[in-house]
Amino acid sequence: MESYCTVLSDRVKNVLDAHMTASDIIEDTKKFVYDMLDPTSERGDMLYRYEHSIRAAENAKVIARAENLPEEPLILACLLHDVGYRECDDDWRRHPFVSADIARVYLQNINYDPDMTAEMVRGIARHNLTDGIPEDMTTFQISIRDCDDIDRFDIIRTAMVMGGTVFEKTNSEIIESCEEAISNAKWLMNLPRGTKTAEILLKNNLNKRIDLLNEIIAQARKGF
Repeated sequence: MESYCTVLSDRVKNVLDAHMTASDIIEDTKKFVYDMLDPTSERGDMLYRYEHSIRAAENAKVIARAENLPEEPLILACLLHDVGYRECDDDWRRHPFVSADIARVYLQNINYDPDMTAEMVRGIARHNLTDGIPEDMTTFQISIRDCDDIDRFDIIRTAMVMGGTVFEKTNSEIIESCEEAISNAKWLMNLPRGTKTAEILLKNNLNKRIDLLNEIIAQARKGF
C-alpha cells in the first residue's frame, strides 16, 4: 500500500494508539478525526475543519446512494480526508498526503478491508486535484474530491467569499473582485466530476454564488 513519506509526530502516534478499535465505525471515526484535529481556543480553525469533514461525509452519503458507490467507505474517506491538517502548519498543500498516511495507519489499526483501505488512501491523497486528473483515478477516488468541493462551494464558503469581495473596498474594486470570483466559479463548474449527482450538486452551489456576486456587481455599479 502506498505511503506518502510522512513522519508521524508523537502527538499523532498517541492519538492513533488511542483509537485501535472501532465498534461503531462511522461514529468512532468522527471521534478520531476530532481528536486528531484537536480544536482549541487557539486553533478554532480546526473546529471549522472538523465540521467541514462532517459535511463532506454527508455529501458522500447522498452521492453513494444516488450512484451506487460503496457508502461506508466513501463516508469514512470523506471524514478522514483532512485528518492531517493540524500537522501541516508550514504548508497546507501537504495536507492530502499527510492525511492519507494517517488514514492508512488508522484503517489498518482497526482492521478495515485492505483493498478498500488502499482505494480510500489513494483518493484522500488526490482529493485536492483540480483539472489535472490522472487517467487511473477511479470514480470512487474522484468522488472524495467532489464531496469536499461541494462543501467548499456551499453557502457557508460563499459567505466567506462575499466578505472578501466587498470588505473596505471601493465600488470599482468590488466589481473587479466579484468578476474575478465569477470567473473562478465558472472554471470550477467545468472541471471533470466523478458522477452526475456530484456535477448537479456542485453546479447548484456555484450558480448560487454567481447569482449573489452578480447582485453585488449590480449594486456597486449604481454607485458610479
